[in-house]
Amino acid sequence: VTTSVGKGGKRSIKDVLKFIVPNLIKRGVLNLHEPIISIRISGDGRNVGKKVKHVMITFAILEDIENIHNPNYHYTVVLYPGLENYESLDILTISFREELQELKEIGININGVNWTINMYFSSDWKFLTICLGFNSANSLFFCPWCTITKKEISDIKKEWLISKQIDNINQYNGHHSTPLFNMISLENWIPDELHIMLRITDRFWSLLLHEIEETGYFNDVAREIIVKEMNRIKVNFHFWQEKECQSWSFTSLMGQDKLKVLQFFDLNKVLPPTRANVIRNLWNGFFDLYTAIQDPNTDPKMFKRDAKMWLKIFLTPSTGIPNSDNFVQGLYRPNDVTPYMHVLVFHIHEFIEKHKKWGLKSFSCAPVENKNH
Repeated sequence: VTTSVGKGGKRSIKDVLKFIVPNLIKRGVLNLHEPIISIRISGDGRNVGKKVKHVMITFAILEDIENIHNPNYHYTVVLYPGLENYESLDILTISFREELQELKEIGININGVNWTINMYFSSDWKFLTICLGFNSANSLFFCPWCTITKKEISDIKKEWLISKQIDNINQYNGHHSTPLFNMISLENWIPDELHIMLRITDRFWSLLLHEIEETGYFNDVAREIIVKEMNRIKVNFHFWQEKECQSWSFTSLMGQDKLKVLQFFDLNKVLPPTRANVIRNLWNGFFDLYTAIQDPNTDPKMFKRDAKMWLKIFLTPSTGIPNSDNFVQGLYRPNDVTPYMHVLVFHIHEFIEKHKKWGLKSFSCAPVENKNH
């Protein structure tokens, strides 16, 4: 039963559980002799028109591995037209949060069996930090899980581990409001592997275009070469010039197209061979890490080692004197490191270790992004 909330709607997670659990038992997904249900909560805001945005909160059953990537098995519990912000979510999730608190404390009785509920949360960075009552990613204190500052983001000699506790999280810098889902342990607030790939690939692409612009070769010929190379790898891509500011815009790519660029774009078409090889190795190294995130058999210690080595390569400094024979151009600056890179290098190995029962791919937000409400 869906209840109207203004122009939005909500439904009881307990009612949905009572409806779906008998079939999960019948399919052998849930075990009556071990009555535990693991619930993954997710949220997303999306544009549904030029001036209309919807915000949706869903839950899925982690034990239902067969369907965890199917949007139809992510059940909508809150849906409203409006913006992703703390104030709106605080009001519109009141009854949902009350139910979650009750489920955590006493579980749920379905047909005479009392089920214990374990809870997890996964979403993109923006939605996660809003629900956590935390700073945005461009703040000095930017990490939801540790106390690092922007000034330390490129220091690979330091160790950063999940160090905050949900029960006293407002004692830490940057946490301005009470977490909406404070019944969920912070180590169960899991970053989305899809957005790690999307945002780091975005950074690669912007750094590449910036480098081409800096060399003075970002002209019609270069843009045509890029478009042709995109066509070769079956990616629909165009440049166009904004009339107001004369700057160049380009096609915003979807996830699968970004993966194609990451894997197959021939950098030799736009960079000198030596430089293209160095950057291609960096891109390949990230693709290997992304593949490892999705592999349930990944060893967390090896992942941590490989991720740190990758960041060290990303931060390779230039050596020698500019414009001299002994000058070797480095890669990128400390300011180019992003929050998602920090999480990739310092926290993903922790999540791999803590959630190896499910694997981090089980927390991918791809099915929620693809969900048609």
